[in-house]
Amino acid sequence: MFTAPGDEASALAENIKKVIEFRNSNSARSKQKAIGVSEVGDPCPRKLAYKILDWEQVNKSTDSWMAIQGTAIHDWLAKAFEKFNQGEKPRFLIEYRVQITNDLAGTFDLYDIEDGIIIDHKCVGSTSLKSRKSGGATPQQIIQVNLYGLGLEQEGYTINKVALAYYPLGGRLDGMHLDLMDYNRQIALDAIKRFESIRQLVWELDPEGHPEKWQLFPAVTGSHCVYCPFYLPKSEDLSIGCPGEVNAS
Repeated sequence: MFTAPGDEASALAENIKKVIEFRNSNSARSKQKAIGVSEVGDPCPRKLAYKILDWEQVNKSTDSWMAIQGTAIHDWLAKAFEKFNQGEKPRFLIEYRVQITNDLAGTFDLYDIEDGIIIDHKCVGSTSLKSRKSGGATPQQIIQVNLYGLGLEQEGYTINKVALAYYPLGGRLDGMHLDLMDYNRQIALDAIKRFESIRQLVWELDPEGHPEKWQLFPAVTGSHCVYCPFYLPKSEDLSIGCPGEVNAS
């Protein structure tokens, strides 16, 4: 039976959304404070500096629904591969945590033991899927999977390839796109070196104690700025938020 929109229906919808947001904000991933493996390759030094200092997030306008869908799909895929793995000789490592450096660790989605391939699941909208099909994986994503490869290689496993599997949100499974690449240890090592340089600069410049030093951390701007947790349109005080790309909004 169709119920016409009204105050009662709107109130119920808001209550449902509050429960969803509460669950999302209290998930392990949402409460993560340390820099994640997926973030190390972020092209924006200013964003990384904010993250390193666990700066207050000022962008409250981002919608978490796509991320929630991605989390749910990751969980379903993990259970599917666990079911496939049942037997005398499991083929996959699933949701496996690796220690990459003393203070950088992360959990990758899948490792094919037989073929030596690290696989990362990405759940994307139609625009992102089209971009990945035409332009390949982003540099940040490539760094992420190679960092996982480095962590697992350090445990004695053989890493031949790394892969990013893009699953369409709102589309069909046959629209999935897979980007397969040779494992490149140097990509991971270079990313670690860059990140450690930015972190060292944060400690030396101390923007927390000297707010004027925030301007020394360059911002890599673009339409993606609207998704940044530190994006604050027209901000003139970088200690509060970053104005990002002028036309981002």
